[in-house]
Amino acid sequence: MGEQPLDRLLITTGAALARFRQRAVAAHGLSATALDLLTVLTGEDGLPHRELAGRLGLTPATLTPVVDALERAGDIRRERDATDRRVVRVCLTESGRRRCATVADRVDRTLQETVPGERPAVRRYLEEVLAAVEGRLT
Repeated sequence: MGEQPLDRLLITTGAALARFRQRAVAAHGLSATALDLLTVLTGEDGLPHRELAGRLGLTPATLTPVVDALERAGDIRRERDATDRRVVRVCLTESGRRRCATVADRVDRTLQETVPGERPAVRRYLEEVLAAVEGRLT
């Protein structure tokens, strides 16, 4: 088989890395989406459900089962907004903060043990590709 076109190679690599990450996260009892949600809340806690879904690139309905599972596990809690009772804010619990840090650290170590070491030139190139493609989409 000959060389893959660059776009296909990037897509194939990204998809394989996403599957690898999903398995690594699942080994610690979370979905990749759940870990991403906890990570977003670590940076900015108490986001409205709708805004959180948008930041994750999901619809609110798609995010609901993830929020339900994390709430049952005690990692997050839902709170009504004090000024607009129609808005539900998703808040990280201390347990969720610890779980996020632990799982993220273990997943990072798994990736570092598996994926070749980071190379600044490769990182710059991928950032340039991403910026160019996103620039065309807007």
